[in-house]
Amino acid sequence: MPQLSSRDVDLTIDFSAKQITQRLIIIILCLALTGTLSAYFLVSNFPFPSSKWFYKLFSLDEELNIPAWYSSFMLLFSSGLLAVIATIKKIDKYSIYWKNLSLIFLFLSLDEAFSFHEILIIPSLREAFNFSPIFFQTWVIFGIPAVIFFIFKYFKFFLNLPKKTQYLFLLAATFYISGTLGMEMVGGLLREYFGRLGTITIIGIVIEELLEMTGIVTFIYGLLTYLGSLQETINLKIHISER
Repeated sequence: MPQLSSRDVDLTIDFSAKQITQRLIIIILCLALTGTLSAYFLVSNFPFPSSKWFYKLFSLDEELNIPAWYSSFMLLFSSGLLAVIATIKKIDKYSIYWKNLSLIFLFLSLDEAFSFHEILIIPSLREAFNFSPIFFQTWVIFGIPAVIFFIFKYFKFFLNLPKKTQYLFLLAATFYISGTLGMEMVGGLLREYFGRLGTITIIGIVIEELLEMTGIVTFIYGLLTYLGSLQETINLKIHISER
């Protein structure tokens, strides 16, 4: 019986960090526009039937919709890139940091998609301690020490990165934390003084989401440029069996 010959087929895929980032930014701008329009429909008390459907689908202040899923996808993409870097750097002393970052971003992706953090929104806690409006979303009380712990834990890792990567990661963290924690607290004040449907409050929500998504896409760009600097070839082997 003749023996089947086997051979490897090389499939080359080239990625451009700038092109990927540009496309992600274009989508963010589109979501910002649709999110602003959906907010207009809300304050206008839904002027026509399909406007309510549009609001639920594109609102930046709602969960389980297109903006939330897009943010979740970008965080998941970040997690995947971090996992690739962890694999490449598996003999490096900071390999475990890359692995843990990958797991953290996987959790953030799931949280963005399913809003686990809302478990920590406890109205009775806010009322019992008479918290300031900046703690309207009580989960930020737990988020602030978590961020401080993360900074303390990853400081040496951060200093070990190339200067360009340090700059991009720091910029990404500034954008993201300003959105998730900073504008979340500012949003509590805006709700208190201008109401949930106030124009200023809605502008604050748009800024919050823009900061978050800009932070994620900046981080993705940082990861892609760092991967490019490693000059590594990633081999992906796929075996297909008749069984």
